[in-house]
Amino acid sequence: MSKRKRNNSQTTLGTSPGTLTYVGADVNYATKITWVEYNNEEYKVCQIPHFSDLNQLELSKNKRHWFNIDGIHEPQVIATIGEIFNLHPLILEDIMNTEQKPKFESYEGNQLFFTFKMLNYNASTREIESEHLSLVLIDNCVLSFQEERTTDIFLPVQNRIVASAGKTRKNGVDYLIYCLIDLVVDNYFMCLDCLSDEIERLEEEIIQDAKPIAMRELYGLKREEMALRKSIYPLREMIATVLREDYPSITHYTSLYFRDVLDHTSQLIENIDSHRDLIASLMDLYLSQVSNKMNNIMKVLTVISVIFMPLTFVAGIYGMNFDNMPELHWKYSYPVVWIVMIVMVILMLIGFKRKGWL
Repeated sequence: MSKRKRNNSQTTLGTSPGTLTYVGADVNYATKITWVEYNNEEYKVCQIPHFSDLNQLELSKNKRHWFNIDGIHEPQVIATIGEIFNLHPLILEDIMNTEQKPKFESYEGNQLFFTFKMLNYNASTREIESEHLSLVLIDNCVLSFQEERTTDIFLPVQNRIVASAGKTRKNGVDYLIYCLIDLVVDNYFMCLDCLSDEIERLEEEIIQDAKPIAMRELYGLKREEMALRKSIYPLREMIATVLREDYPSITHYTSLYFRDVLDHTSQLIENIDSHRDLIASLMDLYLSQVSNKMNNIMKVLTVISVIFMPLTFVAGIYGMNFDNMPELHWKYSYPVVWIVMIVMVILMLIGFKRKGWL
């Protein structure tokens, strides 16, 4: 998994719990806040010009509210949101820490907090890129936090609300939480499919010609698979916790959909384990191919050595220049020796061919 440049100017070491310190890559964009208000009959999508304007909003209790925050690098923005929605300080701390491992927590005031990773496969670098995500469920309101990127990863869910497609507008905010998590899990499948294509490509290359670069790529794939598993396995535990406990914010109707997400995460882990076994098999295949190639080279060199051994013997005998060797003074000696050596080579090649050595 690719590692983006970490902001070393700020760190959480030595700070008290709940201190708002951004840990992540440097971001040069201002935080964008999108407010989506909807119910069965209508919806409203608007951009909040400035985070201080959140204090002036009047949230209708008869409607569901979704605040999508693009950018977690500004402590003042996160602190203001925390004050308005009365979020626990530990939630705010985890939101700003991009190195926080995926987890699920419940806090007083019926606050449910999810944090996990959005993964995307970069075809140019052949690496999986990670984005830190956090979701907070409060009464009839959902807060989603994501790192600043060129595209909004939750835009498909917003489009479904606008188009009134599916069940999003008809159900509560707990169903919205499910939709956002399900979108992330679907992206995991896309990443896994891309890695699967890379494995198939390497398998063909290794079978045709085992080059050293193939082994390096196999180790890279193994590292990406491990990183993918580290993101998926905690997410499965999070969903399992939601299903085990009885949370008033999660209805029985939505729990059925969370169970479906749990099945998907289990399927992902099974596929990753299968990929890991396949990569191990490809590594063995690579070593076997390299060994076979070396054996073939040694076989060719051995055959050449065996062919030249009797020729060297004949040449050595007639290179001794003794006076009493009558063949040395015969005018046909030279062509006869050549004929004998050529016949010997032909006979040895025929013998090697019959034995399957060539």
